[in-house]
Amino acid sequence: MHGARRLRLGILALLSGGAFFGLLAFVLQGAFSDVRVPYFIVFEENVKGMVIGSKVNFQGVPIGMVQDIRFQGGKTLVELSVDPTRADIQDVTRARMDRLLVTGQVTVELEGYGQGTPLQPGDYIQTKTDPMNQLTKSLPELVPQVGLVLQRIESIVGNAELLLSGENRSHITSILANVDAATKELPSAIAQGKALMARADAALTDLEQTSASVRAEVEATGSESRALLSGLRGPLQSALTTARGSLDEVRGFMRQLRLAPDSLIYGVQRPAAPAGGDR
Repeated sequence: MHGARRLRLGILALLSGGAFFGLLAFVLQGAFSDVRVPYFIVFEENVKGMVIGSKVNFQGVPIGMVQDIRFQGGKTLVELSVDPTRADIQDVTRARMDRLLVTGQVTVELEGYGQGTPLQPGDYIQTKTDPMNQLTKSLPELVPQVGLVLQRIESIVGNAELLLSGENRSHITSILANVDAATKELPSAIAQGKALMARADAALTDLEQTSASVRAEVEATGSESRALLSGLRGPLQSALTTARGSLDEVRGFMRQLRLAPDSLIYGVQRPAAPAGGDR
């Protein structure tokens, strides 16, 4: 009985050891067969929070890690170790840092894929501006503006408090009451305005008709006047000629009377002196 138990324990130990060594071989085979290629990135901003071993993602897919970090010529040179079978890195791919706000941990994010040319191992990946870093740089400029905005808001709040004081409140209440009353009377005023417009339209129509009739009468009167003047032109000319002759005779008679008044009594006619001369 003890021999059977020992046999079962031996078989179990052999199976456990085989499974362990098989799993270990599988892991070691995957580690040795894992091919990594290097790429380089030059960051101009602060890379605080990035360490050797930080994750490298290509549009959210883990493809490698940070292999080395160096400071050169005022910039930071970062070496990546990437699995080329997980993503194709092209010349249109851009790198940026993604920083967690709570822990400050940094990951390298690669973005951009299209009709670009694949990069060779050891090439440099161009960087993309980090939004958080851009915001951090702009904070010194934003702080004074925020202060001015807060001062303006405080001034607006103070003016609003003055506007909502007790006296102004009563004025506003009376204004709202007047507006309410005006709103109630507005429909009747609109109806009266429409009626007034209708009467004005009718008056304009009558005026246009009266103007047309007056124009027709004036034209008819003008035609009659022109015809009457044309008929009276001849008699008027003859009458004017006769009147002119009569005036000449009267003028001669008056001259004769002034120069020789006795000729009217005795019938003797003396030669009349020229006008303006002596007898």
